[in-house]
Amino acid sequence: MTATVSTNSNLKCLAKATAIALLWTVTATSADEGMWMPGQTAEVCAAMRADGLQIDPAQLGRLDADPLNAIVSLGGCSASFVSPQGLVATNHHCVLESIQYHSKEGQDYLTDGFLAKSPG
Repeated sequence: MTATVSTNSNLKCLAKATAIALLWTVTATSADEGMWMPGQTAEVCAAMRADGLQIDPAQLGRLDADPLNAIVSLGGCSASFVSPQGLVATNHHCVLESIQYHSKEGQDYLTDGFLAKSPG
């Protein structure tokens, strides 16, 4: 009986400590809004500068300049250029329909993938 009481007491102590730690963590942390549209650059400029942004914030709102001109859009999904040769990385579900469309009998890109014979 003593072992059971001791175990229950230890569990209660652990539960209290965990609850206190969780409450402290929740109240001690905060997050800023992380997503914004390019047209909102002026609104978030001061906050970005305070967080350490070193480039001109206006550059972030220009669709024809870095970094926004490097964004690839694939039917509602995004992708990124990962090489100077134009290699693009994205999620499989973003290109699934396109891969299926371009596959044909004898060329199953879903199963076999695709390797270009030359870079250009």
